Amino acid sequence: MGVVNKPEVSKTIAGFYAGTIVFVSVIFGIVFYFIYTEEPPNSLLGMIVLVSVVILVEGIMLWLLASFYTTKYILTDTELVLEAPKLIGGTKTIPLETIESMERTLIPFGFRLFGASFYGGHYYIPSIGKTFMVITNFDDGVLIKTKNGNYIITPKNPNNFIENIEKNKLKATKT
Repeated sequence: MGVVNKPEVSKTIAGFYAGTIVFVSVIFGIVFYFIYTEEPPNSLLGMIVLVSVVILVEGIMLWLLASFYTTKYILTDTELVLEAPKLIGGTKTIPLETIESMERTLIPFGFRLFGASFYGGHYYIPSIGKTFMVITNFDDGVLIKTKNGNYIITPKNPNNFIENIEKNKLKATKT
């Protein structure tokens, strides 16, 4: 394997998702109450569809919340693997020899291109261009520019992580 870096999860982001889960549950609960106390359900199919939608929405939100804690950045001797859920774009593998530069950066404002979560996915960032982001907090991140695209990640200790990538990259070029 290699060096596994599990990023810190922002309480703000996790709280937003947890709050959304509670909010959606309450709203659907209120809707169920008013729909079915005024008139008992006369259609089993309608009830099944409504319950299925609630379960689907809640399941996706719970999956996203849990995925914060399973997101990781794995550094091997030859590549950097960004493990992220498929819903935000999936796992990305970056060969170390394609990395052109790395630097600490603030998490920039960007326009979503693809992904179902505001903590990751494909974005267009005006000063950088198309960028794949896997962030679990809003603290300083690491901007990685490669021959194949740009990435922004938020490893637990960004300076150490950059140093480790540089060491592995140097080791890979010597062999």
